[in-house]
Amino acid sequence: MRTGQEREMREKIIDTAIEEFTRNGLKFTMNDVAKALGISKKTIYTVFESKQDVLMAIADRYARDFTDMRQEIEADTELDTLEKLERLFCAIPTKYYNIGLSRIFELAQKYPKQYKYLMEAVGQGWALAEQYLEKGIREAKIRKNISKPVVMAMIRGTVTCFLESDILYKNGLTYEQGKEEMVQIIMKGIREA
Repeated sequence: MRTGQEREMREKIIDTAIEEFTRNGLKFTMNDVAKALGISKKTIYTVFESKQDVLMAIADRYARDFTDMRQEIEADTELDTLEKLERLFCAIPTKYYNIGLSRIFELAQKYPKQYKYLMEAVGQGWALAEQYLEKGIREAKIRKNISKPVVMAMIRGTVTCFLESDILYKNGLTYEQGKEEMVQIIMKGIREA
């Protein structure tokens, strides 16, 4: 069982690793993290065994935050079906904006285990999004003649492309900007006139 102080140090290391990843991609080192925190690298290794463990902790936190965000969207009675669908399609917990998700392709190439784990968290929302897509069709807010599998394949494919390639990074776009534009295009195409 971790003490409050150990949990606090763990969270600080994760926060700082995210900042370093945003700046340097996977080229960041544990020395960079230690320097930014004003601690020794040895202190980091009392909390995490390796850089891979830090990356897994970042993915764990993202998964928890993503689940919380999905539950908040579902519970929000102020949102209609289309608004919930759009939020799910754009789903990125607020604190992860601008953390360099456009460079996640580096993670896929160098740390496939951590990347797979992160992608499982990203994929958690697809089933719920599909349910809202079906509900929107039943409520006549979404065109009846759309193909749900095609819409979902377009979204999954685009998100995968964004995360597994350097397309956004090379074009100076953040992951958030790319995803918001994708969602606007898709939502415009599926809405009932």
